[in-house]
Amino acid sequence: MSNRTFLHVLLVLTLVWAGLSCFAYLMMGLLMPSMQTIYEQSPSLLPEEFTVMIHRLFEIPRGYYVGAGLLYGLEVLGAAFMWRLRWMGFHCYALARLLLLLLPVLFIGKGFVGVGDIMFALLFIVVYYLLLRQLNAATDNQDKPTLPPDEDVR
Repeated sequence: MSNRTFLHVLLVLTLVWAGLSCFAYLMMGLLMPSMQTIYEQSPSLLPEEFTVMIHRLFEIPRGYYVGAGLLYGLEVLGAAFMWRLRWMGFHCYALARLLLLLLPVLFIGKGFVGVGDIMFALLFIVVYYLLLRQLNAATDNQDKPTLPPDEDVR
């Protein structure tokens, strides 16, 4: 598999994951008040474990969901730019991934960043960096005009 194909496979995974996450978090942030009133007005037919989990979801500030949705949107934008081998896309993606790691700490207030989340984010950032650097170096060399061979004029 070529580096360009590998980059495109990773970008498709990123676009799908970040796109769905963007939609889900934005919907949760925008519809949370409505969901909360519907939940409080309807009798709870759910087991107690679910009700405890739903109450914890409602305790998280609405800004967390909106912020996460916007950052996942920035990730989608970054992946789209990286598809075209633009460094701006890498910077958008890396910034969004790192801010997504800090978002739970800022809004929830606990040290809620998992080691797996950090490793996964850093792995993708490093892989994208290495692939973009290698592919940009290859395309930079191909795009440069070559000089005609020197002719011996005697």
